[in-house]
Amino acid sequence: MLVFTSVAVFLFSAIALVVASGFSLGAGMLVLGSMALLARRPAPFGLERQDGFLIAVLAIYFAVSIASNLIHAAPTREYDAPLRFLLAIPALLLLLAYPPRPTAFWSGLALGGIGAGLFSTWQFFVGGEMRPGGTTNPIQYGNISMVLGVLCLCGLSWAQRQPHRSFWTCILGAGMLAGLAGSLLTGSRGSWLGLPVCLIIFLMHHAGTASRRLLRGGVIAFCVALAMLWMVPQSGLKARTQLAVTEAGDYMAHGNADSSVGARLEMWRAGVAMLPGHWLLGWGKQGMLDGKAELVRQGAAAPSIEEHTHLHNEYLDALVKHGLPGLLAVLALYLAPLRLFARHLRHPDNAVRDYALAGTLLVVSYLAFGLTQAFLTHNNGVMIFAFMTVILWANLRTRMRLAVA
Repeated sequence: MLVFTSVAVFLFSAIALVVASGFSLGAGMLVLGSMALLARRPAPFGLERQDGFLIAVLAIYFAVSIASNLIHAAPTREYDAPLRFLLAIPALLLLLAYPPRPTAFWSGLALGGIGAGLFSTWQFFVGGEMRPGGTTNPIQYGNISMVLGVLCLCGLSWAQRQPHRSFWTCILGAGMLAGLAGSLLTGSRGSWLGLPVCLIIFLMHHAGTASRRLLRGGVIAFCVALAMLWMVPQSGLKARTQLAVTEAGDYMAHGNADSSVGARLEMWRAGVAMLPGHWLLGWGKQGMLDGKAELVRQGAAAPSIEEHTHLHNEYLDALVKHGLPGLLAVLALYLAPLRLFARHLRHPDNAVRDYALAGTLLVVSYLAFGLTQAFLTHNNGVMIFAFMTVILWANLRTRMRLAVA
């Protein structure tokens, strides 16, 4: 079973973006494997308080989402995304019982980042796509590619302690650069918001460590690559950034909502306008869509917002659709794992700190994505967060047990 979980964890990241819904294979293996575990080993599973806390948060998010769907008579398809968080719970139990090999986890991330970068580069330079999106769309591709790159960055410290240090440093460094470059090439500006914060946390975490020279070298290499992309017109990085500033200014000055940034700002304004009288239970998804359409019909909102199925802000979208319980559930889903991982950033064991940093930056990235995108309304956003969280937590807990053995 250890080989099974290692293969599943490897595949989860390695083919996440290069195969359509590639992350589903590894996640599906974990869920199916957990069924065998539950059949063979009845509870209790030797869980600790922190494990139960994470499980409770996943279950609460599922329960709040299901309750809101029932209240608003949502169609069956709206139950799919919340169910993924529930399925992550037995996957966590399996991973705690049969922890995957660290090499499977880190190599999967490295290959996933490299694959994402190469796929995006090919679509951009060979396929002629101005905003590569792989087998999904540019925003979601950019977010996930960014996550893979950032997590590879966290693995550089782990690489320094391996027998084949040069090999692991090279492939994780390549995964970091390719994953981040793949995200930048998509032109998904919302994917870039959390990167400065992640880099600051990374540098603060490793300040004073013996491997700081190499780790800082990795950050410098990324900054050089970023500067090169900024200066190359074909990358679109500089143009997309300048366009965002122009569109925001145009909306603020003239109310122009016929641009990407303008439409987002208009959706946020419309979302706030729909809140009075619906703070507690929200509108539901269809109610929110109908409410937007009514605002457009009345001339109180621009027509450009009507086609969107969410408000392009995770927190406002949850509040408008599911009320205050929905917003609190989203915040708990992010902040509780953030607390769990962050409290181990100063653990005496190096590997524990690596997983803690990776978990922290995963959540920070999602918190940033949520500012301009309701990522949890998309299947790939849900799957990457739910299953990467339990994979990282299981790895951390396993290493903690070994550290005290």
